Amino acid sequence: MQVLSKTAGALLRGSQRSFSTGRVVSDAAKRGLVLGMLSNKLVGADSAALDAAQQQKLLAQAAALGFTGEAGKAQTVLSDDLQQHISLVGLGSANSAGVEAQDTTVSEIVRTAVANGVRQLRAHKVTSVSVAPMPHAQAAAEGARLALYKFDAFKSGAGGEKSADVAVSSLDAAVEWDAGHVCAEAQNLARDLTNTPANFLTPTAFAERVQQELSGLDNVQVHVHGPEWAEQQRMGGLVMVAKGSSQPLRFVEIEYRGASTDGVGLGMVGKGVTFDTGGYSLKPGRHMDAMKGDMGGGAAVVAAMRALAQLRVPLNVVAVVPLCENMISGGAAKVSDVYTARSGQTIEVMNTDAEGRLILADALHYVADVHKPAALIDVATLTGAMVVALGELYTGVFTPSPRLWKSIERASVVADEPAWRMPLHDAWDSMLASPIADLSNIGNRSEAGACTAAAFLRQAVHGPRTGREGAVLRDQNNDERVPRWAHLDIAGPMEAAATTGYHAKGMSGRPTRLLIALAQELARADAA
Repeated sequence: MQVLSKTAGALLRGSQRSFSTGRVVSDAAKRGLVLGMLSNKLVGADSAALDAAQQQKLLAQAAALGFTGEAGKAQTVLSDDLQQHISLVGLGSANSAGVEAQDTTVSEIVRTAVANGVRQLRAHKVTSVSVAPMPHAQAAAEGARLALYKFDAFKSGAGGEKSADVAVSSLDAAVEWDAGHVCAEAQNLARDLTNTPANFLTPTAFAERVQQELSGLDNVQVHVHGPEWAEQQRMGGLVMVAKGSSQPLRFVEIEYRGASTDGVGLGMVGKGVTFDTGGYSLKPGRHMDAMKGDMGGGAAVVAAMRALAQLRVPLNVVAVVPLCENMISGGAAKVSDVYTARSGQTIEVMNTDAEGRLILADALHYVADVHKPAALIDVATLTGAMVVALGELYTGVFTPSPRLWKSIERASVVADEPAWRMPLHDAWDSMLASPIADLSNIGNRSEAGACTAAAFLRQAVHGPRTGREGAVLRDQNNDERVPRWAHLDIAGPMEAAATTGYHAKGMSGRPTRLLIALAQELARADAA
């Protein structure tokens, strides 16, 4: 895995993000420490300058409180001099968890345990937290920083809601900690973007934020295009969706050159609908507030690109985000309207709330046509059907490529962000038939909604499967044509229903870390 240079790591540690905590009661116990407990022994205690007698006293406190070091759990105790809150975090037993740094079971245990420990210390109003060396340093950094995330940018502070800051650092100088810092901060950026109200994060404001976040990074170029450019590029879907809003569309294009070769190893497309009313196929009012996060795919892609540049991943990557609002007005698209996509296909719009696939199709075709990546993925909060199928835990992945699926699956394991492969089939294509155009934007039956959406996007990349009229319908799950394409439907994982471990209730920022891990996986494959 690519990690930060010592210089970059030092810079990050010197400018690390602050997180929210409460008012400190006194000066006696401002310092906090997170210390691992594995098989009833303390891990990393020597780095924390705790001698054997002190360690035994901490273990005695834990035992008196009934804490056994169960994996992921935490228990806060006090140091002998009462000057420090110490959160003992359970790493389980050596038999069940192991201690190898690359053990992915250990990574999730460490991430969750450190997160719970840091949360407890914040509740005790500490102002700084040190994390002792853990079996998986990157996961420890991720857990600490993800757990302390709080979106309070719009709190005035008048009622005491806005809180002070707490600094988090590691007693371990491992560069893996710095890598975890970068990955967690990337996910927190995606959280910030998706939590921001739509009146503050218009397509124009989103594009400006991208320029702000990625400016100054080595080997990165950001281009922002407007409505005239989209017209010239024949992006009929993006133009059609955007014309219902007074906010002009934007098309963000990010190029990162991490490899010495010329070819693009990975292309990413993120859905960027900054607010989705559903258009004339109007959404129900209940939960419409979540539609400020309908650009979650775009947020994750942008955040991942920042991390890839900071980590200096040796892969050339291009990412694009088509940005618009889906609104209602005299100029908005109507049900049964027909437009021509960038691919040249004519599309009948039978549901204006199926707008994400329209803008994604144009963006996918553009990246495949102009940048010609070896692998191409899109990330989108696309269908309610995926939420019904997999809930909030799994990202649904549609790809005809077994090779690309294996890379995504490995990345999901490394990031501990679960993904599940879904089927592609000729049957989904046939359900997109339109009597007056090449395609309808939805299936003609009330079933397989996530599958027909994926089938629609597949055609933007690989085109229609022609010459199959009357043929036996077959699956499409063994096609290694370049670009190898995958669609990630994140409608479920976009939001966490509750605060647990390193997950904070609200917009999740997923699958940012999965995307980072995927690029690293593809870079390793290229180097092999």
